[in-house]
Amino acid sequence: MVFNPFQISALLTSFVSFFLGVSVYSRDRKSKLNLSWFLASTVIGFWSLGLFGVVFSTTRDSAWFWQYVLDISAILIPILFLNFLLVLVKKDEKLLWLRVLSLFIAIILIVLSFTDLFKVDVSPKFDLNYWIDPGPLYFLFPLVFTFFIILSIYITLKECYKTKDKIFKKQLQYVFWAQIFGWGGGVTNFFPQLFKIYPVGNYLVILYVLFISYAALKHHLFNTKVIATELLAAAVWTFLLVKLAISENLNDFFVNLGILVSVVFLGALLVRSVLKEVEQREKMEELSKKVQKAYEVEKRARKELARLGEVKNQFIMASQHHLRTPLTSMRGYIDLVLTGSYGKVPGKIKQALIKFEISIKRLNKVINEFLDITQFQLGKEVVTLKEGVDLKPIFKEIQEELSYEAKARGIKLEFEVPKDIPKIRADLENLKIAMFNVVDNAIKYTQKGKVFVTVSTTDSKVLIAVKDTGVGITKEHQRELFNRLFERSQDAMKVHGTGKGIGLFITAHIVKAHKGRIWAKSGGRGKGSTFFIELPIK
Repeated sequence: MVFNPFQISALLTSFVSFFLGVSVYSRDRKSKLNLSWFLASTVIGFWSLGLFGVVFSTTRDSAWFWQYVLDISAILIPILFLNFLLVLVKKDEKLLWLRVLSLFIAIILIVLSFTDLFKVDVSPKFDLNYWIDPGPLYFLFPLVFTFFIILSIYITLKECYKTKDKIFKKQLQYVFWAQIFGWGGGVTNFFPQLFKIYPVGNYLVILYVLFISYAALKHHLFNTKVIATELLAAAVWTFLLVKLAISENLNDFFVNLGILVSVVFLGALLVRSVLKEVEQREKMEELSKKVQKAYEVEKRARKELARLGEVKNQFIMASQHHLRTPLTSMRGYIDLVLTGSYGKVPGKIKQALIKFEISIKRLNKVINEFLDITQFQLGKEVVTLKEGVDLKPIFKEIQEELSYEAKARGIKLEFEVPKDIPKIRADLENLKIAMFNVVDNAIKYTQKGKVFVTVSTTDSKVLIAVKDTGVGITKEHQRELFNRLFERSQDAMKVHGTGKGIGLFITAHIVKAHKGRIWAKSGGRGKGSTFFIELPIK
């Protein structure tokens, strides 16, 4: 059994076309692109197989059967390739009418191919065992074939020129060259029956398949990475198959057959191994994409939260500004009234105005606290440190301001301040606010007993301790005491229901800005507590 080069090229093209079509389709059966290529590649495989059958047949009946296979497949090749191309450029739905029209034309030609109008016989030509003898309407087939060739090339060039995607442009370039060689070689099969010229271009048809294959491997035309291994295995198998077909004797035939079977088995194992590896890698890539997507979502969320935080801070700053302005005016007018600028004030009205003034001061203090919190959140410098600050006036002022409230609650307020406290580097006003908050809290959360403030010094530190006999602090609350989100205990809310728990948060920031530290100790619920503020002398 000896094959001539024309027969070998036809058989090789058929094998590679079938293999590539099935390989691509098996990778993703849900892909329209893969399915459209499977149909186009399979019909090329049947056409080339039919061509091999015709030129290899030794009887007219056998050649006649294979000629039917060849004609039907050849009619469908440009139609199914056009369908593949439209899916590739995503015009398959928009140009549905063109797909339907081309299929209708193909059906007419297929029906015509079963009549004497299309072919009248098959007979030997050149060194080919059999070849078609055309009928009177056969010329319609090459005309239709040429029309769809030109249309496909036009669509390819148009989309290649339009696209900005570099990878897609490369894919279309390889599809273009695949058509040039494929169609250029394929049309020469019309030459023997029309012009009595040998179909030498048929050897180029396999380049059509190889160009599409290269586009798939190099530029992921079908989104598959295992085809490279399969094509390598297929190439080796094809070589051995051809070698088997041209065996000179029976002994060579069985030797080549044994080699082919062994290589096919090993190649199948190789493909299976690579397939598993690729599947694992694709899973990792998919997971990586999900992680990247989640990261991008989280990144956008952070930006949005930051923007909302900025809007919130701006709103708070503006609100506080608008709140402080009328409060300042109210305090000014009350001072004028109380000092007699508008005439003598009756006693009852004066007492009411004093209470009103106290309420305004409290409200102003709350607004100032919120302003300080906002500035801390914005990272602004609230504290301005100066050298040589004397702490004794601070304790004196705090004692004077809070002694009335302590007395009204029946609480004894005591201060033990040494006369020789060293001067420190501090912000006088803010440090007073911090110490005031601690002593004020001690008074508010003590129902009976006393609040005792002591000051001690070392060579490098000043330690202020504020001890009370109040509600105490549990260990759980001690951990969150200086947190902005700190929630007061039920006992604390019973004793002082209007507190917001933000005074200690501000105090902690002020002390921290002085390079100092603040902490609290307590024996637990109902056992009082002691707050410590430690400040560096230098």
